[in-house]
Amino acid sequence: MKGNEKTGVSGTLLAAAALVGSVAGAALGLVLAPQSGDKTRAKIRDSYGKLVENVNSVVQKVDNTLPDLLSKVKSELQDVPENVKSELISLTKDTEERISKAVEMSGVYLTDVKNTISSTIDGGRKTIVSTIEEGKKKISGN
Repeated sequence: MKGNEKTGVSGTLLAAAALVGSVAGAALGLVLAPQSGDKTRAKIRDSYGKLVENVNSVVQKVDNTLPDLLSKVKSELQDVPENVKSELISLTKDTEERISKAVEMSGVYLTDVKNTISSTIDGGRKTIVSTIEEGKKKISGN
């Protein structure tokens, strides 16, 4: 049972990390794509919105599963000798703390992704404005 819990949690975190990486890669691809800034920013906002929804979905699944798992473990412990029972309760609490930390860390990571996307958009916008200004100067002959 101990191995299955660890596999489920790390599998969930791995899925969330893969999802975040995919969306971040797609956002960078959009920034570098040859299209208008408005369209690019709209696509990035959509991608970021989907990322937030997917991460929230993973967090919600963990939050929804944890109380049921803890309740089941506690009810099954009624027939276990006291020393084993206290050890399993300690392990359950430790698992709950680790999951809470993982959820917290995913929120911090999501904030970092948001800040990176925002700075990338700002940098792209500045580059586009600068390129347009240079083009205007060349066209006007200055």
